[in-house]
Amino acid sequence: MPLDWINDFLPSLRCPDTHQPLRWATAADLDRHARPEGEQALVTVDGDRFFPIDQGIPILLPQG
Repeated sequence: MPLDWINDFLPSLRCPDTHQPLRWATAADLDRHARPEGEQALVTVDGDRFFPIDQGIPILLPQG
C-alpha cells in the first residue's frame, strides 16, 4: 500500500501525548520498540513514542 501521502502531512503530525513532531521509524527505532524489521511506523523525534501504521493509516492514539 503506497504511503507517500504521509510525507505530505508529516510536517504537521504530532504525538498526541508529548506534541513532538513525528518522523519515520528507522531500523534502530524498530529494534528499540521490539518491532519486526521492515515494519512501517512513525516515532517521535526522540524515538520514545511509537505509532504503527495499520493498512496505510497511522494509529496516533495517546499512550499516556
